[in-house]
Amino acid sequence: MTDFSIHTFLPALAAIQPAGASSGFCIALSGGSDSMVLLHIMAELRMHNPQLQIRAVHVDHQLHAHSAEWAGYCQDAASALAVPCEVLRVSVTDADELGVEAAARSVRYAAFRSVLRPGEILLTAHHADDQLETILLALMRGSGVDGLAAMPSCIRFAQGWHARPLLGFTHEALHEWAQARELKYLTDPSNDDTHFDRNFLRQGVVPLLKSRWPAIARTASRSASHLAEAQTLLDDWTETDYLLASVDDALSVDALRELPAPRRHALLRFWLQRREVLMPSTRVLHSLEHDMLEAAHDRVPCVHWQGAEVHRHRDLLYVEQPLSDWDATLHLYWDWQQELTLPSELGCLSLFDSGSDVSIASSSVDRHSNGIARSRLPDQLQVRFRDGGERIRLPGEKHHRALKKLLQESAVLPWWRDCLPLVYAGEKLVAVADLWVSHEFAARGDESAVYLVWQREQNITARA
Repeated sequence: MTDFSIHTFLPALAAIQPAGASSGFCIALSGGSDSMVLLHIMAELRMHNPQLQIRAVHVDHQLHAHSAEWAGYCQDAASALAVPCEVLRVSVTDADELGVEAAARSVRYAAFRSVLRPGEILLTAHHADDQLETILLALMRGSGVDGLAAMPSCIRFAQGWHARPLLGFTHEALHEWAQARELKYLTDPSNDDTHFDRNFLRQGVVPLLKSRWPAIARTASRSASHLAEAQTLLDDWTETDYLLASVDDALSVDALRELPAPRRHALLRFWLQRREVLMPSTRVLHSLEHDMLEAAHDRVPCVHWQGAEVHRHRDLLYVEQPLSDWDATLHLYWDWQQELTLPSELGCLSLFDSGSDVSIASSSVDRHSNGIARSRLPDQLQVRFRDGGERIRLPGEKHHRALKKLLQESAVLPWWRDCLPLVYAGEKLVAVADLWVSHEFAARGDESAVYLVWQREQNITARA
C-alpha cells in the first residue's frame, strides 16, 4: 500500500478517470477525515492545474440535532479553499425495512444523482480499509463474484461517473497526511455504535485481523480487483446469452430452459440488474427459477420481493415495480379540464383537443378512431377500475363486447388488466384507458373531439 501524497494521488486519479469525462469533479463531502483529505488534495491539485473544475456536495440526512451545523461546517471548509459547496437536505425513509445505514445510503446517492452534471465525476473518499469492510460484509451475506468484487474504482453514474480515487490508500496513510497538515474534520459519534455492522467490523474485527495480517487491506483489495475482472468476463459471456434470450425488456422461458444452471442463474441476475431492481436473495432467485420454469403454459405465476415482482405470461418473463397502496375499489372524480393524477404511481390522465400541441405519439391514442365527442361529456367524469362484467360497444360495431375478452385479444398483460383506468360519465362507460372509446361517446364526422391520453412509464401489453 502506498504512502499518500500529491505525487501518489495524481496517478491514482488519472488511472480511474474514464475516457470521455469532462474536467469537472464533484466531491462528496461528509466532513469526516477521509472526505476532508479528498477535498484538500483536490484543491492542492487545482493549484498545479488552475483549469481544473471542482465543487463539493454535502448531503444533510437530518438524522441528528447538529446536522445543520455540520452542513455549515462543510460549506465553510470548502469556501476557505475557494471550492463551491452545495448542501442537499434529504429525509431518510424505509429505515425500518432497509436499516438506517442502507436507507441513508440510498437517499444519499439519489441526491448525488439529482445534481451530477453531464460528464462530471463524483468523487467519494472510500479507501482500502473501506474496501476490506465491504468484502467482509459481502462474505457475511453470502454474496457471489459481483458482491465480493466490492466497490469498483469507477462506474457510470447518473449523467457522469462515480470514482473512488483513494481505494489504493489505507485510512492510516490518509490520516497521517491529514495530521501533517493539521486538517480539521468532524467526528460522527454514530461511528462508535457497534450495532451497525460496518462499525462492528471497523472497531473489533479489522484491528484483530490486521494484528495478524498487517497487509490484509492490500491483499483483500487485490482479491477484489481479481474478482472484478472475473465479473467483467462473466458479464461479457452473459450478455451474449441475454441478446439471444431477451425480447425487448422481457426474457424467454424457453431460452432459459436451454441453458445449464450456472449460466441460467447468471442470466437471471444480469437481466434483473439491467432492469434496475433490487437483487433478490439466493433463496428467492431459486424460487423464481423454479416457479417460472415449472409452471404450466397457461399459468401466470408471480414471485415478488422488496421493490420488484417477476411475472410470467406464456413464454416470457416480465419484471415490474409493484404498485404501492393499490386499491381497486377507489372511485375518482375528474374535472376533465384538468390533468388527473392516478393513485399508486399509475401515471396521469388528460383530455386534449385535436389541435393540441401536446405530443401523444407514445400513447395508445389513434386520432381517427379514439376521439371523444366534447358535447357529450358532462363537466365531471369518474375514473374507476375493473370490478368484473364490464362491457363496451366499440365504434362501428353492432354489439357490446365483454371487456375481459377484449383485453385478452389485445394482449394486455394479465396483471395490468385490473389496473386500467375506466372513464365513466355517470354509470356509462366512456373509455377504457386510452385504448378504446365507447360507440355512444365517439366523435362522429365534424364533431369537436377531445383525445384521452394515459401518460405512464409502464408497457402494459405483451411483447411480441
